[in-house]
Amino acid sequence: MRFGPLLLLLSVLLGACSRSDYRVIQRGSWHGRVPEPKGPVLLLVETPKGRYPLDEAALRKLTWVELKTVFHPEEKKGTVGVFQGIWLEQLFSELGYPEPRRVKFFALDGYQIAVEWRRIAPYQPMLALYRDGYPLPERYGPVRIVFPYKRLKPDPVAYNAYWVWKLHRIVIHP
Repeated sequence: MRFGPLLLLLSVLLGACSRSDYRVIQRGSWHGRVPEPKGPVLLLVETPKGRYPLDEAALRKLTWVELKTVFHPEEKKGTVGVFQGIWLEQLFSELGYPEPRRVKFFALDGYQIAVEWRRIAPYQPMLALYRDGYPLPERYGPVRIVFPYKRLKPDPVAYNAYWVWKLHRIVIHP
């Protein structure tokens, strides 16, 4: 009996299920060219190849997704919000680093944290710019990292530190 086609089908189905927390709003890509900012820079991404200032228009050219999830426990415990933005993994891929070794996040309030990408990649964190249809409130935006909270079980507390709000810079280490 040949299991090849069956295994391929199973892997495709499981792969599709892994993103089931998200709803794709629009598909997109930079097609190998990072757009120059024309509006206010929301995020600076640094890689060994260069520094990339990104505005909302550049981010909107990527696949735009929506995630309905419970808020970070320090915000509105038990409350659900609908976040819109992009997957971090696509941003890294578009910049030529689909699987970086380490990533460091910097917030406008001075908070910073580094993490091995393989630790958080399976949870498919997103860069959110909107919540419930509106730009993020000043306290959390203009960009923040959001996780599908139910995926963090059994230990969501171990990942709370990676919900970086007021994100303004990312440094990628290959």
